[in-house]
Amino acid sequence: MTTALAVRPLGGRGELDVLVASGAAIAIDFSQPGRPAADAFSALFDRVAGRLPDLVAARFVLPAAADVAALFGITDAPALVVFRRGVGLYAGPATFPEPQLEALLRRALALDMDEVLRDMSNDRATVSGGTHANMTCPTVRRGPMPA
Repeated sequence: MTTALAVRPLGGRGELDVLVASGAAIAIDFSQPGRPAADAFSALFDRVAGRLPDLVAARFVLPAAADVAALFGITDAPALVVFRRGVGLYAGPATFPEPQLEALLRRALALDMDEVLRDMSNDRATVSGGTHANMTCPTVRRGPMPA
């Protein structure tokens, strides 16, 4: 059974900051109404997020939110950003099919965030030790989508 979902429209950086600071599991759709790919992803996003009651679903509309999108390196819609406990887990294009979107969001919800935060702390310790060349910010890690 699919739950009715109210995607929370976000108006700016301040709203994003408050939402991320809440520590909730958040998925943000960067959309641009009238663009077929963005409209299709927004409908898919709404369906998938509606099946995940532990997820806060939100949306920024481009180009009005271009300044916020730039924070994540997003230049075009559709795009997706995922946070959990204030940690950016994914930021990038959203051109994947429904099963992959659902797998990505379920994986984000299932992560052992204590372990993620420990790993990040270890990365910071390594950076302060001078070996920062191999460290990447979680919000810009882009790789293959889960199957």
